[in-house]
Amino acid sequence: MRYVKEDSSPWYRQPWPWLLMIPPFTAVVMGMLLLRAATLEPDGLVVADYYQEGRAINEVLERERFAASLGLGGEVTHEGDVLRLTMEGTPLPHAPLTLRLLHPTRANKDQALSLVHDEASGQWQGRLQDLSKARWHVHLEPEDRSWRLRGRMEPGDSRVRLYAEG
Repeated sequence: MRYVKEDSSPWYRQPWPWLLMIPPFTAVVMGMLLLRAATLEPDGLVVADYYQEGRAINEVLERERFAASLGLGGEVTHEGDVLRLTMEGTPLPHAPLTLRLLHPTRANKDQALSLVHDEASGQWQGRLQDLSKARWHVHLEPEDRSWRLRGRMEPGDSRVRLYAEG
């Protein structure tokens, strides 16, 4: 008869307890990482009142149709922190315009610039803060919000074409 020698080494020197501990340990670590991400990064895409947002879409579409009926368009260029707007279409009063740069996912990075008309060049100008590398949505509207133009600025672009859907 053959005798099997009993292994007298402690449990922590055996491989099988460690292999059995890997899945629960991984689950605990991943749970802590997800909890940290959920608490530190607020979800900027959630809207509190969906009904109001839906109604506002119709108003925005009307403003864009009005801009298209006026034949408005424009081009925004920026060099450093100076931003210049050249308008096309029906002449506008030289009142200040508001240019909004909207980050696609983080509302806390959005910027609103007041553009002032420069009589000498016929352009509107404003100062731009640093922009992170992102695909920015650009909206232009007057103070009375009667019309709106929009465009998209890709990372590295120095020119943005503004248009109205009609």
